[in-house]
Amino acid sequence: MEQENNLTSQILTKDIVFIHGITSSGDSHIELCKHLTKQGYIFHHFDLPGHGSKLWEWNEHKFIFDDMLKFVDKYIKDNLQNKPFIIMGHSMGGGITLSTYPKFKEQIAAIILECPLSPAATNRSEENGEYTPTDVSRKTIKRAKHIAKLGWPKLMDAVRKWLGKDRCFIPLLADITKSEALEKINEGVKQVTVPTLLIVGEKDSVIPPLATSDYFGKNIRELTINKAIGSGHNPFRDTPDQFYKFIDGFLNKINK
Repeated sequence: MEQENNLTSQILTKDIVFIHGITSSGDSHIELCKHLTKQGYIFHHFDLPGHGSKLWEWNEHKFIFDDMLKFVDKYIKDNLQNKPFIIMGHSMGGGITLSTYPKFKEQIAAIILECPLSPAATNRSEENGEYTPTDVSRKTIKRAKHIAKLGWPKLMDAVRKWLGKDRCFIPLLADITKSEALEKINEGVKQVTVPTLLIVGEKDSVIPPLATSDYFGKNIRELTINKAIGSGHNPFRDTPDQFYKFIDGFLNKINK
């Protein structure tokens, strides 16, 4: 995607710290990294503990939300010191972003949230089109039927991959959905005073877009909400053109 305006001469805050979601990695948004680097930004991305290149760490430790917070805390202290920066998070990374904000609010110039984990994740409204347990059951059954058609060898391979990779994240998934983690996120949200971009996926079945938009709209004054039409939980991948347009528009606005 081509950038219409040259931001290089306009940039006030060059550093962007990106935090990925659960089961993902720092390279998940590598195309965004390339896109913003061309404009003069420094895109910091890394693997959280037990993720990406560090997946092997699960053999030695069962990670929880606080482990993610401590890692990000150390990264910022080691690499940004007193420099201003923009912080961005996808999914769980959005929750980490918000929980991190209070400690570094003197340095954080703006926040970008992509389908972020927040207390709103538990506020699903069937009347407003949010997904319900029934929808989840249907998806699970449909997926199970698909896997069954793979045949025994491929089925066993799929199970081994699940046991070897995804299952190790269950303790972390359970922890980030507990009240303690959600309260930390909520406390961070209450303290946000900087320009914030919220991107939600119209068809997100993980983070409810309507409840999420409503929650942040009530708690953050300087908020820009963009809905990625046709996108699920990953706007950066599902609808990249819209995603880049949202990011560029926000950065243009705050870096005038």
